[in-house]
Amino acid sequence: MMNNRKIKLALTVGLMNSNSDPNVVGSIKHTMLGFKEVGSYLGLSVKGNTRLNHSHIQETYAFEFENCTLNVDMISDGVNESKLVKSFELV
Repeated sequence: MMNNRKIKLALTVGLMNSNSDPNVVGSIKHTMLGFKEVGSYLGLSVKGNTRLNHSHIQETYAFEFENCTLNVDMISDGVNESKLVKSFELV
């Protein structure tokens, strides 16, 4: 059985500690792979994107694992090429 609370806490702490990491997507994947109960990594897909203004885009990613999916909303800044996690949901 998967401990959702433990996974969400690890993701939150990991994201807070890696706020300057340019590879946010890689950090999320690495954190999730630390939990064997999520199963093998199956892939990443972009579920959508919305332009917020001339330099910012909101993107929704789905990290697919054998036993769950992690949906992540990120804000991408085209000026300094950074990504910021807005929210995530483990389903």
